Amino acid sequence: MNGQEMGSINGEATLDFLQSRRSIRHFSDQPVPRPVLERLLSAAMSAPSSSNRQPWRFAVVTAPPLRAQLAAAVRERAEAMRQVIERGHHAEDFARYSDFFHEPLERAAAIIVPQYRVHPDLLRNLVLSGGGDPQQFPTAGDMQAELCSTSAAIMLLLVQAHAEGLGACWMAGPMVGRDPIYELLHITPPWQMVGAIALGYPREAPQSPGRKPAERVVDWFEQEADAT
Repeated sequence: MNGQEMGSINGEATLDFLQSRRSIRHFSDQPVPRPVLERLLSAAMSAPSSSNRQPWRFAVVTAPPLRAQLAAAVRERAEAMRQVIERGHHAEDFARYSDFFHEPLERAAAIIVPQYRVHPDLLRNLVLSGGGDPQQFPTAGDMQAELCSTSAAIMLLLVQAHAEGLGACWMAGPMVGRDPIYELLHITPPWQMVGAIALGYPREAPQSPGRKPAERVVDWFEQEADAT
């Protein structure tokens, strides 16, 4: 089911739609129109963020030469990592795994590199101004609030991509090519990339990899019924 088939939005239909999303790594040659990409970014920017700081930026790469440079940079760094790892006992395992770092980027019609910046922890500074010990008061800074906010934005981008009939794969693997990617995309401090998203019209319809059952990941704390 895609976005055009959802009809009226309700709880069950929305859940079905979310559960039908997959990470897509194989794409057709069809380009993604600029208006579609703009809707994806609008969805991302509608995400909630700590103190409404909206600590995100997005580099959107559709130019084929630059896409090729980004993928090549990740491939080169993954190969350098492979040469180190093969000195140990996991060469074969990593050889298969490392292809996932760059192959989706090589096939994508667009590459999006999300970024975030860290803001000063206001609550920490207020506690310090009163002579207190910030270690006694965990704050949003301890949970990397800006990274959490940007991750929420990325998830909404992925959901919107699914609604548009696109496939997408948000990957941490391209972080191995962080330094050349920063140079290619002119990313400078305080901005930091949060992986990369390979995007395009899907050439595959993978099955669900499965999810852990709710009883393994959910703890319920409910009001007990009054004894009678």
